[in-house]
Amino acid sequence: MKVLYQGSYFCSVKRVQEQNILAETAFLSTLFEATGKLVVDSKTYSIKEARWDVYRSPGGELNGGGFLPDLIGLEAYFSISGVLNRVISGKASGLIKELLAECVRGVIQAETYIFKERGYDSADDYEQWWRKEHVNSCRYYSNLDRVINSWFDYIGYNLRENNLFNRNKSFTVYNDNGRFYATGHFSDSFHEVGVQLSFNGLDGKIVSCRGDYLRAPDAVCFENISLLDSFIGRSINGINKKEVAKIAGGPSGCFHLVDIIYDTLVASNIALKNSI
Repeated sequence: MKVLYQGSYFCSVKRVQEQNILAETAFLSTLFEATGKLVVDSKTYSIKEARWDVYRSPGGELNGGGFLPDLIGLEAYFSISGVLNRVISGKASGLIKELLAECVRGVIQAETYIFKERGYDSADDYEQWWRKEHVNSCRYYSNLDRVINSWFDYIGYNLRENNLFNRNKSFTVYNDNGRFYATGHFSDSFHEVGVQLSFNGLDGKIVSCRGDYLRAPDAVCFENISLLDSFIGRSINGINKKEVAKIAGGPSGCFHLVDIIYDTLVASNIALKNSI
């Protein structure tokens, strides 16, 4: 079995000053090395600094870096996705957006440990806000009547002081005598899931797709694995993240499962193109 391509994203969120948190994402792969950084006010989530750097890319075409002043003052929260699409341009724009989007995802997850700074009186108030605002957004919040574990019962009530959140996503693509395989692994402070797929080297059609949750907030989350069969027969070519989310259950699916499936499909597509 020959390894064709591999890569990983690592995101960490930590407190760097009394009212500042730093989110950094590093992307390392066979073809790329790049980082994205956000410095955010811990009370308002207002962006104070945003930067990207690409250190290695095919032919050095995307290499470079710089600050992003258009993001200063914006809130690093759910609504920023469209803004990233508007203000980031250039050859490396796709990679930069993904790096900074990963930073924002990390900042949102880190909010669990600084909810009082964010204006919530208690852990229960914070959890109730999520249950109200994000109802029907994923399998957990679409099945609150079946959920056994509350969020804080699951993660514990011990607040973090400095390191607030960590996430690692990795993927590897193999060729085994003409048979193509890919694995993806997602692990963060709260969740862990792995996926494996095989695909046809001629047309990119997915032959098998399976996976397992190792950690998740509640048993209902583990049910998402049954949706992976829906990818069989689909092509790894040109599939976008919205399509992946729709196939993987939409509002009854899992953001994190979508994340790692999409990253693994992108890696598979890159590996297949470079192996022909």
